[in-house]
Amino acid sequence: MKRIAEKYYRLKEEDKLLNPLIDVKDVSKRTYQLGLLALIAGVALSVYSSYLGLYASSIVTASFCFSILMVMLLKYNGHIGNLTIFIISIACSWLIATTFVEGLQTEIYLYFFPILIGVPIIVDLKRTQYFESVIYISVIVFSFIICVVVGRNIHPFEDISVQQLRHISFINRITAIASTIGFAVAYLFFEKKYINELVEQSNKVIEARTRFLATMGHELRTPLNGIIGVVNLLKTEKDPAVQEEYFRILKYCADHMLHQVNNILDFNKIEADKLEIHPVELNLRQLLFNVGTPFTALFHEKGVSTKIRVGNELDCTVMADDLRLIQVFNNLLSNALKFTESGYVKLSALCKSKTDEFLTVGFIVEDTGMGIDKADQQRIFESFGQIYSEDTRNAGGTGLGLTISARLLKLMDSELKLESETGKGSKFSFDVTFPLVAGNTLSAKNNAQVADDLNGVRVLLVEDNKLNTMVAQKILKGFKAEVLTAENGRLAIDVLQQDAAFDVILMDLEMPVLSGYEAIFEVKKNWPAIPVIAFTASLVDEQMLTDLLASGFVDCMLKPFQPQKLLADIQRQLARLIATSV
Repeated sequence: MKRIAEKYYRLKEEDKLLNPLIDVKDVSKRTYQLGLLALIAGVALSVYSSYLGLYASSIVTASFCFSILMVMLLKYNGHIGNLTIFIISIACSWLIATTFVEGLQTEIYLYFFPILIGVPIIVDLKRTQYFESVIYISVIVFSFIICVVVGRNIHPFEDISVQQLRHISFINRITAIASTIGFAVAYLFFEKKYINELVEQSNKVIEARTRFLATMGHELRTPLNGIIGVVNLLKTEKDPAVQEEYFRILKYCADHMLHQVNNILDFNKIEADKLEIHPVELNLRQLLFNVGTPFTALFHEKGVSTKIRVGNELDCTVMADDLRLIQVFNNLLSNALKFTESGYVKLSALCKSKTDEFLTVGFIVEDTGMGIDKADQQRIFESFGQIYSEDTRNAGGTGLGLTISARLLKLMDSELKLESETGKGSKFSFDVTFPLVAGNTLSAKNNAQVADDLNGVRVLLVEDNKLNTMVAQKILKGFKAEVLTAENGRLAIDVLQQDAAFDVILMDLEMPVLSGYEAIFEVKKNWPAIPVIAFTASLVDEQMLTDLLASGFVDCMLKPFQPQKLLADIQRQLARLIATSV
């Protein structure tokens, strides 16, 4: 099942949504063009050789043309990868074969010069780091040496008269010189075009970065200002009811900042093309109710009704990335919350098709808000693409939510669609096909019965920062867990040697004396049954997560964290531990 899920979620080759450094050189296109020019020139030379009565040379050149045509067709149909090496190899082989037939007297070797000049035009030095160019040039030089050796030591196969020699030599000289000059001019033209494109793209990148910093600076300073202001007010406030309100504001501001920071990290992953999907087993129906329930109270405060419609067929276990799906729904529901003042917001999920292996679900988030004009509908999917008007000016936000959601759905082989009309609301929809988990009886009812605390669970918290230790310890104890702490990896190992009866270990990565990267190997060697969760504030990309899992960590919890997320992750590891022990 895991193999099916990995195959299904494998990332397709696609255009990068936000990466401005596109291949402006159009190398692959120019390789086709060079092959076409070689084909045309070869046909012309073959006809001319036949006209002069040089039939052996005509047959060799015609064979060259046929070979060029075949490799171009094979490349077009995807049967070969690198077209350039095939064209250069065939051209060099043709020159060697022609030298066997004609010798050096027709000056056929002059064609090596335009071929050599053409290499920089059809090779992207920016990507190959010169290695590919060295191979091509080596092939050309080696072929040239073979031609010279053959021409000097082997008698030509075809007898050529003085008049025939004069005509064919003249054509070879003119064609070779013209081709060399043409390739040199083309190289200068393409390099100038490339430089101009780079300058233009650099200006766009600078403009995008400036806009990014301005937008994110505003979005982060706003909740930070609220936090600083409320902290100052709490110093003098004595009324418990008012203090409770201040604490509520503090939590709201902190959650808002965390949401913005996560958006920044996801946006950075999009630009680096490192946004990934990690499917796990989950109950789809329960997930949807968990997503919609927190928004019900928020919509109720605004006087907007909430409707959640989930088909009974979705009460099954599938392979899906719960965090990324929740992120998509949160972005869509948050937008509906911001831009809907009356009416309703509806979350629908219905089964479209179901087989023994896969379940296709159609998702819809519909609202009766202000709607989006057709001229602006594409722009909202672009980075920072919020549509500003008198009605949206107070809504706030970075405009990254829909960009990230669209990218996540693309990774799931889906597409976010929008139907909207100004003043009549909006409807966002997408379809996702999930691999089904065969033989799993996990249901929404059973999933809902999972304990909401960690009563009886022993946790070893390995953290060198005292403030982080205090916060995590209080949160875990709030969930009724028994918590022991250690300030570094060495002390954690000492604790385990004294008492290894822990259900889970939360371990920071960057610590003095012995870091988490080093301690994990000794922990897994001596106590392999205890799940260890990496507890870090580092920017964890796909490669880093892969390395952490390979070294022995079972999961990664990013700081700052939400208490419920920590609870869910620990419970998931405990459930896996129980399942493997049964």
